[in-house]
Amino acid sequence: MRRKDREITDIDKIETIIASARYMHLGMFDGEFPYIVPLHYGYQMEKGSKIYIVWA
Repeated sequence: MRRKDREITDIDKIETIIASARYMHLGMFDGEFPYIVPLHYGYQMEKGSKIYIVWA
């Protein structure tokens, strides 16, 4: 995390954010230009939490 002042560590708050969003934006850099890809996802919140990403 680059900005520790914006880091969210409370697991309940993280789950609330994940549950309320319909899609996520994944930011990447290809060596010359940055770009953002919108993605649909599913998640499972328990021990060994997982996020499943659908590249559409």
